[in-house]
Amino acid sequence: MVKIKARILLISVLVMLFLMSSAYAATNRLSFDDVDAKVGSRTSSNLKNGGTIREEAKPGDSLEFRITMKNNYTSADNLRIEDITVKTTVEGIDDGDDLEEESSTFSLSSGSTKRITLKFKVPLEVDESTYDVLIEADGSDRNGTSQDTQMTIRLDINKQTHDIKITKLDAVPSEVACSRKNIKLNVGILNIGTEDEETVNLGMSNSDLGIDIKDKVTDLLAEANSVESRYSKTYTFSVPNSVEAGTYPIDLSVLYNDDRKKTGGTVQLTVSDCPTATTETTGAQNTQTTTQTTQTTATPTTTTTTQTTGNVVLGPLPPDTTVTRESFFKSNAFVIGIIIAEIIAVIVGIILIVALFARRD
Repeated sequence: MVKIKARILLISVLVMLFLMSSAYAATNRLSFDDVDAKVGSRTSSNLKNGGTIREEAKPGDSLEFRITMKNNYTSADNLRIEDITVKTTVEGIDDGDDLEEESSTFSLSSGSTKRITLKFKVPLEVDESTYDVLIEADGSDRNGTSQDTQMTIRLDINKQTHDIKITKLDAVPSEVACSRKNIKLNVGILNIGTEDEETVNLGMSNSDLGIDIKDKVTDLLAEANSVESRYSKTYTFSVPNSVEAGTYPIDLSVLYNDDRKKTGGTVQLTVSDCPTATTETTGAQNTQTTTQTTQTTATPTTTTTTQTTGNVVLGPLPPDTTVTRESFFKSNAFVIGIIIAEIIAVIVGIILIVALFARRD
């Protein structure tokens, strides 16, 4: 009797789950119509939930997911699904952190499809492993019913045994002219392989610039996100003044795995003429000539100038004093003399008038 009840209960649960899934399938009309994944230059097409991308990825590879969404409502339903977003997450690939990209929102009318593309870059420092890629889409229809779906695919990361990448190579400054000393060459390398490198030989050279720098790095570990797997250094050099203007490549070579493998890079250094050298010399000469001419013109004379008024000598004037000689007829003495003469003439006239009247009396 107990066994019969247990069977009935189990059957009831299964029927309920079936009905719930059927109801969900009936209401959920947003689906993945096609999913493709491109690793580097190769594409894996028509991926299904739980499948694996056929092409293995390497550190630094580009990833591209092309996802086609479909609104499965019929034209009779005439229900538009709106505010749809698609998000893709590569889980735990970036030193335990996820990489995420999300599309902008869009809408789908009944029976229509839309393809969106989401792009990633595999980190250089990554562990060799298999990572889950979760693809989620959600929106809602005109009736307010939530429409969402998701799927998971797998991405394999495969690393080479011996592999070193150049992470930095630049010259500071990148262009020189008058100042050609203490130019900095910044170099950075990273072990992204699966084996430690006991010895890595670096070489930087350009025969025209007289650059021939060699260096050795020991014990570069193959451990992602570790300080011991990276190396960086700044080298300093000078460019001879005899080097002509032009653009010169500085080559970097990296030898490893007992010098059996090599990678390299190039940075450009531009050397320009120093236009101010001749101009400054000519300007200095012109300045000197002008100064000498000014000094010659401004040299004071030693002639002693004496100011006189009539026959009275007032004494020597300072060398910088300017002496102005006026005409006697324009001087103050001439004016005063005229006034005195007029007064005398008036007095004489008065006396003559008085004398004239006195005689008549």
